[in-house]
Amino acid sequence: MRPPSEQSSSFPYWVALGSLTFALLLFFSNTVPALREQQGLQEVEQQLGDLRQRYELAIQEAALGAGATNEFDLQSLLVAIDEQGYTPAELCIAYPQPAQSPEDGGGN
Repeated sequence: MRPPSEQSSSFPYWVALGSLTFALLLFFSNTVPALREQQGLQEVEQQLGDLRQRYELAIQEAALGAGATNEFDLQSLLVAIDEQGYTPAELCIAYPQPAQSPEDGGGN
């Protein structure tokens, strides 16, 4: 036993308090950046999901020959030529383009 004249040491109290402070510092220094990164990744995931949905819609419209670029859909044109039983070369031979007259702007 200790004699009553000695004061009890506060060393274990300060060690415990320092350890708690260090543990909290480690926890928050690792958790806060991880939460920011998680939020950023969720935003990127949402943006990629939106882009994927837009691209899938554009691909579907292009396959159907609809949408803003329907006048440039060559695949639908080739399918329509094939449905008539022609190849593009045979179609050009079967239906030649009429010669333009000089009044129409086709001359030199």
